[in-house]
Amino acid sequence: MAKRITLRSGSAEVVLDPSAGGRIAVLQVDGLAALLTEGWGPLGWGCYPMVPWAGRLRDGILAWRGETHRFPAQLLPPHAIHGTLIETAWAVADASLTEATLTADLGPPWPFGGRAVHRVALLPTSLRATLEVHAGDRPMPAIVGWHPWFPRVLRDGAGVAVGGSAVVEFHAGGILRRGADGLLDGEVARPIPPEPWDDCFVDVAGTPGVTWAGALEVRVASDARYWVVYTEREDGVCIEPQTGPPDGLNSGACAVVEPGVPLLAGMTISWRRLG
Repeated sequence: MAKRITLRSGSAEVVLDPSAGGRIAVLQVDGLAALLTEGWGPLGWGCYPMVPWAGRLRDGILAWRGETHRFPAQLLPPHAIHGTLIETAWAVADASLTEATLTADLGPPWPFGGRAVHRVALLPTSLRATLEVHAGDRPMPAIVGWHPWFPRVLRDGAGVAVGGSAVVEFHAGGILRRGADGLLDGEVARPIPPEPWDDCFVDVAGTPGVTWAGALEVRVASDARYWVVYTEREDGVCIEPQTGPPDGLNSGACAVVEPGVPLLAGMTISWRRLG
């Protein structure tokens, strides 16, 4: 089992946990914990890559080019969620004081083969992450994304609360409507309803972020087209860039990755102190 990897730059520190789904387990800015470091099972903490799909996969079933494939749904029954690597140990391909590269095979239960690469680089005021999905010997559908958990309350190294409660700053042109089963029904709704949200948005304006008044602001930038925002829990909020929507492998809103033509995506989390 690979040990945790610590990156440092300026007053920022990042800890990667290869054994816990290749996630960013810790992000500290001036000693403030900007990510939840524990939660309800593998779904509720850190900032983990979602590969080779993001969000729910309806009933754990993928129908692809005349074949039907089933995936475990024990994390959030009856649907499979956030890909196949969230509990998989990733290998460390390279690591330095400020950068690291993790890799994982997309083997069983994923039937198509292939592999994923997660690169993380730390600068004094930002973290840059990239994801790659490489096909094996045949084409396959794929979606990637990140699932960062920002705490409602910032705390310092002694556990003392700092600043105000988290405020999500997010503006979008449309929300993908959910049906009675909680999954998308194919329609875009406007205007955006008020929080709480557990929803996928399109036509996002500006750079989404979270602000703790008097303490810290973080911003999440990405080249991904879809964003899921989750604000239903009391302990944290999530702003999740992803290249396709929930159940996008079945709806066709996904990339088709072919040998030699990987799916690539990037995310930058930046920050600045307030007060």
